[in-house]
Parts: sequence; C-alpha cells; structure tokens
Amino acid sequence: MSKGDISFVMQVQGIVQDKNGKTVATLIGKWDESLHYFDGDCSGKGKGSDLSEASLIWKRSKPSRYPTRYNLTRFAITLNELAPGLKEKLPPTDSRLRPDQRYLENGEYEMANSEKLRLEQRQRQSRKMQERGWKPRWFAKQKGSDAYCYVGGYWDAREEGKWDSCPDIFGQVPTDTDFLTR
Repeated sequence: MSKGDISFVMQVQGIVQDKNGKTVATLIGKWDESLHYFDGDCSGKGKGSDLSEASLIWKRSKPSRYPTRYNLTRFAITLNELAPGLKEKLPPTDSRLRPDQRYLENGEYEMANSEKLRLEQRQRQSRKMQERGWKPRWFAKQKGSDAYCYVGGYWDAREEGKWDSCPDIFGQVPTDTDFLTR
C-alpha cells in the first residue's frame, strides 16, 4: 500500500441535511489531523480541495510535554469525563459509564481486564439478540441506503431522565429478550 492510499483511508466526510433531505453543510477532513465545515453541498471536495472557503472545526493538538500513560491528548482525556450532574442525564448505554474504563482510569488493571472480558461476553450475547429483531431506538435506516436518520425522542428522554426503555448494556447478562420489544 502506498503512502497516498493510507492518506485516503484516513479521510472522513459527512453531510448535514435538512428535513427535506437537502444537503446544507459538508464536513471534510482526516480523523487524525483536522475537520473542516463547508456551507452547502461540497461533496466533490476532499482530497486536494481548497480549504480556504471552509471553517476549521477541529485540529489535532501538538503532543503534550508530559505524556499520559496511553499518550492520550488533552481532548481525548476529556471525552470520558463525567462532569457534576451529567451522569444523571445520561442513558445507561453511554460509553462514559463503562465500568472497565473506570477501573483502568483508577489504575485497577486486573479488575479492568476482568470487566472487559465480561463486557465482551455480554456484547457477543447482545449481538445474537440483535440479530433476532432489535432496532435502534432513536434512528431509522433510510430505504435503499446504509444511512440512518434521527427520528426523535432522545432529548425528551434525557430531559425527563426516563431511560427505562434502554437496555442495561453494562449490567448483568439478561436471560430473556424483554428489552427487544420496548
């Protein structure tokens, strides 16, 4: 694989559409470098495009003078933080609630590994259940496409703190498929 091929693999592109399906914005960048925003449909832009018309959304930070255990950037470290009052607003499926991650952050490496193995087993069992009819709660797959559209409900559930229809993906493995029909 040539260096040019690797660069292409790292590219990301997305669009923002209004309720009528019209593209109102385009996102272009590389997952490990930067992300830019264009007004309108700029799907033809990308590799080698003129970014002077774009707004910079995110740019990779320079490495810290004091590296962390896993060489995480300051931004990456903040992604898993639970600010005061946030935990109560999150659905039980939020990745910031992963118990293995918390053990790792607290330096409890054996517990982190044990919990990671338990969660992997749980994920395998969940996958089997999903194959029998599970559907995303707040998104619907567009016909004739691999794209999903938001159908509403998340922000209402968050405001009300009503997550009873969400599976407890980090808890114990269920013995029935009750959550498939919610």
